[in-house]
Amino acid sequence: MMNPTVEALLILQERDVRVSALTAELENLPIQIEAVEDDLAVRTAKFDETKVKTRQIEADRKKLDLDVQSKQAAIARYRTQQQTTRKNEEFSALNHEIEHAEKEISALEDQELELMEAYDKGLAVVAQAQKDLAVFQEKAKQKKTDLEKRTAAVTAELTGAKEKQAAAEKTVDEEVLSRYRRILKSKKDVALVPIHGGSCGGCHMKLTSQTVLSAKGGENLASCENCGRLVYWLE
Repeated sequence: MMNPTVEALLILQERDVRVSALTAELENLPIQIEAVEDDLAVRTAKFDETKVKTRQIEADRKKLDLDVQSKQAAIARYRTQQQTTRKNEEFSALNHEIEHAEKEISALEDQELELMEAYDKGLAVVAQAQKDLAVFQEKAKQKKTDLEKRTAAVTAELTGAKEKQAAAEKTVDEEVLSRYRRILKSKKDVALVPIHGGSCGGCHMKLTSQTVLSAKGGENLASCENCGRLVYWLE
C-alpha cells in the first residue's frame, strides 16, 4: 500500500505541474500577440515603401516632363531670335543650340517612356501588394483575437488550478511540504519520482538497496542519493 503522504504529494505535484504549464503559457501569450503585431507592422511598412517607390517614379517622370517643356520653350526663344537676327554667325549659333536642345529632349523623352513603363509595373505591384496586405491584416486580426481569447481562458483556468493547488497543499504536512517545495525549486520540473528497475525516475541513476527497501516499505519518505528527489515505489 502506498504511503498516504506520497499519495498526497503526487496529487499536489500533478496540480503544481498544471499551474506551472498554465503560467508559462500565460507569460508566452503576450509575446505571441506582440509577434503578430510586429509582423503586421513590418509588412505594412514594406507596403508603404513600395508605394513610395512607385510615387517617386511618377515624380521623376514629371520632373523630366518639366525639363522637356523647359527645353521646348528655349527652342521657341531661339527660333524667335533667329527671325530677328541678321548675322549668319549668330543664326548658326542659335541653330546649334536648337539642335542640342532637340537631342536633349529626345533623350529625356526616352527616359520618360522608361519611367512610364516602370510606373505602370509599379502600380500593378502596389495593387497586388495591397490585396496581399489586406489578406494578411485579416489573418493577423483573427490570430490576435484567438490569442486574446486564449489569454482570457488560460487566466480563468489558472485561477481554478491555483485553488486546487492550494487545497492539495493543505493535505500535506508542513515540514514535508517545505521539503518538497525546496526540491521542486531546485529541480524545476518534479520533486517526486517513481523507482524504475532500482533506479531514480528523475536522474535515472541506480539507487541503493536501502533506499529501494525504504521506499517499498512505504513507512518513510525516501530520497535519491544522487539528485535529492523524493522517490516512491510504483506497484
